[in-house]
Amino acid sequence: MRFSPELIAQFSKSVGLGALTGIVLAIVFIAMPGAAILFVVGVFNLSWDLSWFPDAITVLVFGALAGGCFAGILFIKDRYIPYVEEVQDFEEDPDDPFGR
Repeated sequence: MRFSPELIAQFSKSVGLGALTGIVLAIVFIAMPGAAILFVVGVFNLSWDLSWFPDAITVLVFGALAGGCFAGILFIKDRYIPYVEEVQDFEEDPDDPFGR
């Protein structure tokens, strides 16, 4: 099966944008709360062991991988199972007693 260059370019753009979105989400939902925990531990001089918390680069890489994979899966799914929405029929009904 041969894929057109346009389809490959669209897939690459989709995966790239998904990777960038994954990085942003990883920063917002993992890195920022982690930085807040590290800040609180440092300010209050708590003796918590935070060796389990990943490095920043690890968080960013996993976010990019997750976002890119998710975008790629959605791109492939939308190619083979298109999204079709049920739309209400707004044509006039001759049996409508109110004439709406």
